[in-house]
Amino acid sequence: MVNISLCMIVKNEEEFLEQCLNSIKKLVEEIIIVDTGSNDKTKEIARKFTTKIFDFKWSDDFSVARNESLKYATGDWILILDADEVISESDHIKLKEILRSTSAVGLQFLHRHYTNNSAAAGWQSSDADTYTESKISLGWWQSPILRLFKNISPTPLFQGVVHESVVPSLVKKGDIINIDVPIHHFGKLNKSKLQEKEFFYERLGENKTRLSKDYFSYYELGRQYANNGKLNEAIVELQKSISLKNDFADSWFVMGTVYMSIKDLNLAENSFKMAKNFNKDDPDIYDNLGVLYAKKNNFENALNNFRIALKLNTRSARTLWNIGLLFRKFGKEEESKYYFLRAAELDPNYKNIFNKLSNRRNT
Repeated sequence: MVNISLCMIVKNEEEFLEQCLNSIKKLVEEIIIVDTGSNDKTKEIARKFTTKIFDFKWSDDFSVARNESLKYATGDWILILDADEVISESDHIKLKEILRSTSAVGLQFLHRHYTNNSAAAGWQSSDADTYTESKISLGWWQSPILRLFKNISPTPLFQGVVHESVVPSLVKKGDIINIDVPIHHFGKLNKSKLQEKEFFYERLGENKTRLSKDYFSYYELGRQYANNGKLNEAIVELQKSISLKNDFADSWFVMGTVYMSIKDLNLAENSFKMAKNFNKDDPDIYDNLGVLYAKKNNFENALNNFRIALKLNTRSARTLWNIGLLFRKFGKEEESKYYFLRAAELDPNYKNIFNKLSNRRNT
């Protein structure tokens, strides 16, 4: 028998909380809710699922709140979820089997961030996906995230005021393994709430760098500044990150996108090349290099990079569209149409753009 305690921190999550708790109520034996100041129906919804609801004063530190929730966990394993996330019921048996057989102390899920923006880095189409959860949007991008770990003594603790992680506390206690199970995250579909969160995370990220001063904190803040349109500030933080860890591909990649935004193509090219040196399997690096070389009228190099990107991610609507644009520039209408329509199959938004392009050609 494997017992799982769900530990959550919440504030004003009436929109998503019931969906989240319904998704795991048959998976876990214990639900612990730490509320950091809700004034909506969050706690009323939580009471439908558990009596273990605790108030905690928010202190601008996600780790402090997370660690408060861990104090009440009695299960063999601790599962961490946010209110705008679910685990598919179809994966419950698989998860239990993994827990019964593994000697690992931590499990990393695939964190699926659903979005209708097919230009997002790492975007994949929901078109042929088997999870019903994915039908809520055109696609997603994903990253690994550790959300399930053994409740061992001393209890592993989260670190970091924002983008908090329990990994540093677990690495010396045993193995951490990746599992092919997604956590479905819907929060990025609420644009107004997402924008509010982005600036909230920026403020906490600034606090985090003052405390941590490590390459990853500088990278996170640089990426956050870039997301919020603060490009000069982003460059400063990313340079700090690179100065501490020159071989971290993600810092170079985000730096490249920032330089592209300010139209410094030479510095962007150098940044993307550095990113490629340290991560040769990221399709978004090649896709961005393709766009960059197209802007420089180096069409052969652009096409070569787009083709590598497509080989690494055959279902990238953005890459398919970019190849179509390149062929259109060459005057190869049939080839461009083929790629435009393939892109439109994955992202219907491209269908409207394709129709406008076709109408423009016919007038």
